[in-house]
Amino acid sequence: MNGVCVRWRGTLDLERLDGVGCLEFDEELARIEDSRLKQQIEAYNKRVQELEVKQRTFLPPRMKRPRNEATIEEASPSSSGSVSN
Repeated sequence: MNGVCVRWRGTLDLERLDGVGCLEFDEELARIEDSRLKQQIEAYNKRVQELEVKQRTFLPPRMKRPRNEATIEEASPSSSGSVSN
């Protein structure tokens, strides 16, 4: 039941290990867990953004600007430059 918000409802005879019961979804606990998860995700995203800003601040100028590298395109038979009529 790891990560699942459930409650056990039922009876259990500990001597015979016999009983009847069921698991019920606990909506209140699920809402609390959901809000905690959202807070953790927001804190994580904030730390990631702060790290990215810090990295941009300390990068050398030559690494800040992306290189304008020429891309090599393969010539396809239809655009090989020859004109046929």
